[in-house]
Amino acid sequence: MISFHRLYRPALCLLFFGVSLRAETLNFNLDWKFIRQDVVNAQAPLFDDSNWQSVSTPHTYNDIDTFDNFSPPDHMGEMDQWGGKTWYRKTFLAPADWKNKKVMIEFEAVRQIAEVYLNGKLLVKSENGFVPFGADLGPHLIPGANNVLAVACNNTFVKDTDYGGDRKRVWHDYGGGPLFPWNNPHWHPAHGGIYRNVYLHISDKLHLTKPLFHNLGTVGTYVYAINPSRASTGVGIEAEVANETNQQQSVELRHLLLDRDGKNVLRVKGQGQLKAGEKKTFKLEGNLENPQLWEPKHPYLYTLRTEIVQDGRIVDSGEVPFGVRWVKMSTNWGFSINDRHLKLQGWGMKSVDGWPGLGAANPDWMHYYTLQQITKAEGNFVRWGHTNGAPVHLRAADELGIVTMQPGVDGEGDCEGHAWDIRIQAWRDVVIYFRNHPSLIFWEGGNQSTSKEHTEALKAAVDQHDPHGGRLYGHRRANNVVKPFSDFSISTEGSGYIKDLPTVEGEYNREESPRRVWDRMTPPYQNWHAVGSYDLSAEEFALHQLVHYEKIAPLSHAGGANWIFVDSTSGGRVRTEVTRTSGEMDAMRLPKEAYHVVRVIFSDKPDLHIVGHWNYPADTVKDVHVVSDSDEVSLELNGREIGRRKAVKAFVKNDNNKERRGDANAITFTFEHPNLFTFPKVGWQPGELVAKAFKKGELVDKQHLRTSGEAVALRLTAMTGPTGLLADGSDAAVFDVEAVDAQGQRVPTYLGRCDFELSGPGVWRGGYNSGRENSINNTYLDIESGINRVIVRSTRQAGQLTLVAKAKGLKPATFSFNSVPATAEGGWTTELPKLPARLTLTPLPAPGPLPTASLDAESDTKSSKLIEDLSYSGPAGQARISTIQKGGKMFVDHDISIDALPPGIAQGEQIRLPNADWNYSAVDLLQFNVKSNATVVVAHDARLEKKMEWLRGFKDTGETLQIGRHRWQLFAKKVAKGESVLLGSNTEDTKAKRWMMTVFVVPTD
Repeated sequence: MISFHRLYRPALCLLFFGVSLRAETLNFNLDWKFIRQDVVNAQAPLFDDSNWQSVSTPHTYNDIDTFDNFSPPDHMGEMDQWGGKTWYRKTFLAPADWKNKKVMIEFEAVRQIAEVYLNGKLLVKSENGFVPFGADLGPHLIPGANNVLAVACNNTFVKDTDYGGDRKRVWHDYGGGPLFPWNNPHWHPAHGGIYRNVYLHISDKLHLTKPLFHNLGTVGTYVYAINPSRASTGVGIEAEVANETNQQQSVELRHLLLDRDGKNVLRVKGQGQLKAGEKKTFKLEGNLENPQLWEPKHPYLYTLRTEIVQDGRIVDSGEVPFGVRWVKMSTNWGFSINDRHLKLQGWGMKSVDGWPGLGAANPDWMHYYTLQQITKAEGNFVRWGHTNGAPVHLRAADELGIVTMQPGVDGEGDCEGHAWDIRIQAWRDVVIYFRNHPSLIFWEGGNQSTSKEHTEALKAAVDQHDPHGGRLYGHRRANNVVKPFSDFSISTEGSGYIKDLPTVEGEYNREESPRRVWDRMTPPYQNWHAVGSYDLSAEEFALHQLVHYEKIAPLSHAGGANWIFVDSTSGGRVRTEVTRTSGEMDAMRLPKEAYHVVRVIFSDKPDLHIVGHWNYPADTVKDVHVVSDSDEVSLELNGREIGRRKAVKAFVKNDNNKERRGDANAITFTFEHPNLFTFPKVGWQPGELVAKAFKKGELVDKQHLRTSGEAVALRLTAMTGPTGLLADGSDAAVFDVEAVDAQGQRVPTYLGRCDFELSGPGVWRGGYNSGRENSINNTYLDIESGINRVIVRSTRQAGQLTLVAKAKGLKPATFSFNSVPATAEGGWTTELPKLPARLTLTPLPAPGPLPTASLDAESDTKSSKLIEDLSYSGPAGQARISTIQKGGKMFVDHDISIDALPPGIAQGEQIRLPNADWNYSAVDLLQFNVKSNATVVVAHDARLEKKMEWLRGFKDTGETLQIGRHRWQLFAKKVAKGESVLLGSNTEDTKAKRWMMTVFVVPTD
């Protein structure tokens, strides 16, 4: 498999012109020409591109117009980006030896539509924007001469404001062109370009194929475990071999399974014949005794090396990873791997994985760094949102031990016509390309349910191309249509369950808060508030992690993804920020307080965290919150114990409707939680705050918070990849800039402008301020909460770089270093992108018996005579089913009752919701299935003129529900037996007060 040559490749030997060539994979990233406009005849070999910009891939032309505008409300994402057709060209020298070789090019992805030409001839067109694809250069390659590769790239994108804001058309109704449902900043920032790696693959005419089905029609090598156990496992190998010579060839296949140290632990051989021009898959099996297992905390990777041997000579070879693991799921106890019960705990991620100043075009090591931060927070799971993770993402997950949920390309919901054609082709290609990764355990067929015909096609691709991988297939918010094809359902905000299917959470806790706003008592943000749906400080956002985790806490729940790990420019809801600040890290991967709280929740070893800092104005009195997994916590201030708290026995959430701070947009929780130890009204004194955690009376962990002095200096710290800053024109160095006191301690409350001066061969990319527009790519930036980060991009010239940081009144900081030369012979290099060294593995304890548990205690509230699989994602409480009756309560948390019922809904069932969620929009989604033909009636506050998108399928009945001086409009929709009903957020207008909706379901038979 191609992506694994880059990680597990053999030593390469490359000699030019007249000497045998055995290089398998060449780095083709360096030295492209680029222009951000459509140029006539730019594919022609003799076209003059001398005045074009020189770039290296990964590259995007949206690196300077992203992370710079406030996110518009209503989840529309960053829309002010350049979109259109651009061109890349690359002139390279093809050695004469390539005349008798198979020469292929691989693009890991191009966004959004790519047309690839060689010497003026069209080779391939790719439209999906996220999936690797390839082309055979041979028919049009001129060995021994210069060749010209040209790529036309079009990232024209659709916005939620297009088509008059009709989201049904924007999201689903597509013809041709680049306007696909997933090419929308609602889901992903529209970063166009060759934003991932490019490779050349050189092989013999008799060769192992690559898993690049689109255009090439090849599937590569497939390896899988057969009946795996701790004692032994079968190893199934399916290797596709192509004979592109003009005569029949005898083939000897030799498979060597190598352990982590490169030692051969299994050898499997086979022989066969291939006719001229024939392509055939050879299937072989072996057996491995006492295999090492792959799982989180112990991600053991084998390497399968496959060789084609003729007359004792290796004519081609390739390597793919192999991991031995097996998984099970249950509606009673969730998820297990290798018979070890495991709560899946992690995050959702956008596959563009963008950084301010770089956009989506990041070196591989930066992608790895992001995922590594998940494991450092004790996470073990990642769900790639809407579109597939990149090769480096799966490669890193293999190494780090992160269970992965992989989609294809998707927006939200089904699609038709040309968009569906591209989506199903991309899905097939994703399954083929990534099917050897042991970290990949869940296939996500759709971000919503699809039609029966489309679901059959999606599942058939998995069954055909990954029948033995031991993986599970499912959809987000699975309904009765996709249920027969699914192994699990992907829930959302604790809703979207379906009877008889185990549940993995796809996205919980979608609230938002910026890193820079510590709490309500830290200057200058005591009175800070967001404009829109949320008004949460970093402290409040951190504490809410405890509440939201309860959505996946039950033993019967497999666990899943906190949404989202890193702040991104896609789909924010708060206009005061340039990102969607739902991340536990900001866009520069600086942790928020929530990151540390989640680490404590996820950790299976003693841990604690004091939420916040200890630098306050005199006379400050505030609650101090400590999060710990212990049973007792003490708090000391300057050596004196000021309190000791024992853990409460259970999570208890109070009515947040009574706890608003006078702001109609504020959502707060008051709660008691076993992991929360609150010390109320602590009077601030400068010095040291110490929290100590105890279990059974023994000290198991402690944390110190010290008051810093005044900021006196700046400090710069550099972070680069494993090769240092490589002068390849695409690598990057990241610098932390901190304000520190006289003892070198960071000053957590420092906020101030910092100016930067860069000298030497580098390109300044800067960083960003989340609450300020147009802050990127400037040579100045505000330090926030004592720290910020900036980026320098490498050039093609190696040399010394010097970065100077200055701030008024502070001693400046200087950092000097040398970039590392990157040479390219003929337009490529044999040096492939590197990741950090593999983890050191430690033995795992022997597994115990899987837990036994009954279904959730409140499962009886999810089903009735008329309704089943009821789920609701709002934070204030569960939805409840009751019989419709005069005098019955309108809501689960309010005494208002229904005194008179309109005709037609006197009999049936009512779904009562918590009125406390009237303004919650993260989003509160209601979903259920009906057991018989029915009419669903929504009672909607008549004071609101704007109606939500999901109500468009309902008809205004003209009737109202009158209770005192309040009036609800009634909207009705007929649904068929077995149909799934999904109702969206109740939040149409964040400023106007209103009542929560209520729902009636009336049988129509």
